Amino acid sequence: MRVHDTALLSVLMPVYDCDQFVQAAIDSILNQTFRDFEFIIIDDGSKDRTAEIVEAAAARDPRIRVISRENRGIVPSLNEALEQATGTLVARMDGDDISLPDRFSRQVAYLQANPECGLVGTQIMFMDPDGRPIAPMPNPLGHDEIVARMMIGREGISHPTVLFRREVAQSINGYSDRFKHAEDIDFFLRMAEATRVANMPELLLHYRQHPKSIGRTQSEAQAAAHYRAICEAASRTGAPMPKEIERQAVGDATDDHIRWAWWALRSGQMPSARFYARKVLAARPLSLDSWRLSFCVMRGR
Repeated sequence: MRVHDTALLSVLMPVYDCDQFVQAAIDSILNQTFRDFEFIIIDDGSKDRTAEIVEAAAARDPRIRVISRENRGIVPSLNEALEQATGTLVARMDGDDISLPDRFSRQVAYLQANPECGLVGTQIMFMDPDGRPIAPMPNPLGHDEIVARMMIGREGISHPTVLFRREVAQSINGYSDRFKHAEDIDFFLRMAEATRVANMPELLLHYRQHPKSIGRTQSEAQAAAHYRAICEAASRTGAPMPKEIERQAVGDATDDHIRWAWWALRSGQMPSARFYARKVLAARPLSLDSWRLSFCVMRGR
């Protein structure tokens, strides 16, 4: 039998063309100290080796259930996985991230100890495409601060960290396809209207940064959808209408490396800071900013 009929937790992971990272993501779930879960992986029409990798993992572990089909997009995939879920609790995971071993045990315990809370996330560590730690990115802890952050266009909850009550998600009809690339923000805001939401103070997920991420490839569309989601939330709740979200410029790979080097330096991740300072200097040797970055990294501050 491939699925635990009595599993407390259902883990949902839609994947698309992430064969470079998906094995590590799968392993991080299978290595959780909390064992009572089913693991639903939706292969959303991948064209690379993703389907082969997830099918091989399913053959080794009966907790994994793979659904492979044509490409439909992230929202239909999330809702399909949610419909297939049998656990009273549901966890999200992405195919390019890493969950730390005690993530589920801590989050399940939190929801069991806080029945008024229907969704809980965690803190995250940004990592580069090769898994080097860059910097922790703090999320607010309390319900009101989380909602306030989201309503001004900033991240309040990191989607791949969340664990929530399935019945609450079903009561709001799951994810909406009206907010492509910002479906998580809309989902969190509607969940926050139906229940309390929170973030744990513990850092329990490594969040991978890479050139194919939605934040890089669809930044304009994502910001526009985020703004529409918070405007509709304001209309539903009677909150003041938010200001338009400022678009963040997306540069080239060297711009990413500059940002990562500074983040790593400020958070004390010195090997990563040195690695990216060298790459920046090699790419832009005539830039005073490149030399300033290298000097600060050598100095350690």
